[in-house]
Amino acid sequence: MDKKIIIAVIAIIIIIGVGVYGYSVYNNSQAGGTINIVAADSLANQLNATAAKFQSEHPNVKVNIEYMGSSAAIKQVTSLNKTPDIVVSADYTLIDNQLIPKYTSYNLQYARNEMVIAYTNKSKNSTEINSNNWYQILSTPGVKFGFSDPNSDPAGYRAVMMMQLADNYYNNSTIFKNLVENNSAITSAANGTGYTIQVPENENPSSNIAIRPDAATLMPLLTSGSIDYVITYRSLAAQQNVSYITLPDELKISNDSYDQYYNNISLVQDSGSNSSSTLTLTPIIYGITVLNNAPEKQLATEFLELLISPTGNQIVNASFQEPIIPAVATNKSTNIPSILQPYVTNS
Repeated sequence: MDKKIIIAVIAIIIIIGVGVYGYSVYNNSQAGGTINIVAADSLANQLNATAAKFQSEHPNVKVNIEYMGSSAAIKQVTSLNKTPDIVVSADYTLIDNQLIPKYTSYNLQYARNEMVIAYTNKSKNSTEINSNNWYQILSTPGVKFGFSDPNSDPAGYRAVMMMQLADNYYNNSTIFKNLVENNSAITSAANGTGYTIQVPENENPSSNIAIRPDAATLMPLLTSGSIDYVITYRSLAAQQNVSYITLPDELKISNDSYDQYYNNISLVQDSGSNSSSTLTLTPIIYGITVLNNAPEKQLATEFLELLISPTGNQIVNASFQEPIIPAVATNKSTNIPSILQPYVTNS
């Protein structure tokens, strides 16, 4: 009889435990609110899909995402005094250097991308271009190409820095001059260990190149035939289903093993009002964080959890970006929420 009582008690405890768990899950799924995100424009495909998945599991939650250049996204917080819940940057170092520790305590590296030369069958000399001669094709009279604004968008300053890297890779000291200096007010000079690129507030592009605020806004110019080539992220080219040239590993700017090579290139941005900032070239790694004073901090953290989980990794892959598994907390990171820790390692 005693044994039966013990079994009955255990059964009741299990039933109560399951009920409590079910109630907790139900409460989470029924929580309401609006998550506000500012993010790099190159993440639109990925984050829109993640938001749709999150909202299907949280029907009372709205996810509002504003896309822009990463520098502009950071400035929403640091200069415009806005308080989104989540900030996502195409250059993780911007979060480390400008948001930690005042605005957030951690930064997770969670995805990679690479630079490519995108084109269509309308592009001049498209049947001839390859990974060895792309810079010659882009400098051909009558050919127009584009990149995003180096003063505000990581895709833009990486495109310009990649063209400086190309001088060394191809052992040709005229590539940057022919493509950039001859077509804009952007300049480069040797600094003893590498090169420093100067980007003035007025970049003064010639008719041979198009400079736009962010990478995504260049793609319509390419697909319409207004320009012939775009130096951009692989994910944007693949999402638009246009052709692209894969660059040599040293020029993709995607691999940590070339850090020492990249670190020889720096770029000075002119933000106007006599202010400037200096950037060092680093691999294309996306960083994400939830702000310390996020209005919907719990929901935002759950959104981030989804993004770096196996389900989120599949979404990142489907967006033609490479998930970092597990996500990597940068050296400046502290106080990572416990629900994220199973998907995170330290750098």
